[in-house]
Amino acid sequence: MRPIEIILALCVTILLVYDYFPDIPFAEAVSLEVLIVVMLGLFMMTVYRNRKRNPDQHTIFRSHVFFVVYIVALMALLTALGGESQVGIGFDNGIFWAALAIALMEISFQWRRMKQTQE
Repeated sequence: MRPIEIILALCVTILLVYDYFPDIPFAEAVSLEVLIVVMLGLFMMTVYRNRKRNPDQHTIFRSHVFFVVYIVALMALLTALGGESQVGIGFDNGIFWAALAIALMEISFQWRRMKQTQE
């Protein structure tokens, strides 16, 4: 994983922890607005760098799989610890399942494209 992806995963983690546990003591240490701006900046930088560098499909595939698995596992952990999403990002939300289905379909399409180019 590249450093940008690690920072992005850390930002997503902090945002989800804020969402599931809004009253935690360190919530005031980093403002939510700063995290969102950092995440947007990292996202734009990643898109820009990927256009310049043109990473291989295998790297993109691994990143997508990692982030989907990571976010679902993090949500499961936060739910198991007794947290509840304040904005509705949870396993009981139909929009979450629709977004997960779309992400898994995209991963499936990427997998097929990779297999076709290898043959």
